[in-house]
Amino acid sequence: MSCLHTINKSPENNLLKSCLNVVCSGDAILFIEDGVYHCASLVELQAIQDTVKVYGLREDMLARATLVRTMDSVEIVDTARFIELCCEHDKVVSWF
Repeated sequence: MSCLHTINKSPENNLLKSCLNVVCSGDAILFIEDGVYHCASLVELQAIQDTVKVYGLREDMLARATLVRTMDSVEIVDTARFIELCCEHDKVVSWF
């Protein structure tokens, strides 16, 4: 059973650390809202297993000027793909 984890808070809130305690192989993490600041931090992203897909919401990255600083390991998605990801996974967990 796969899970899509959405993180909407900046790195100062330590939500990613909490999320990584429960994330499993085959899960995915999608950074939205202020969570997209994680996408520019190599240190933050190195803690994520290679078996977990990482996404960043394009619209939020554009709004926060983080798109050009995003690490290569992050797949940039639009809102339509966000909806598809929700449907592709068995459940969605929002970290806030």
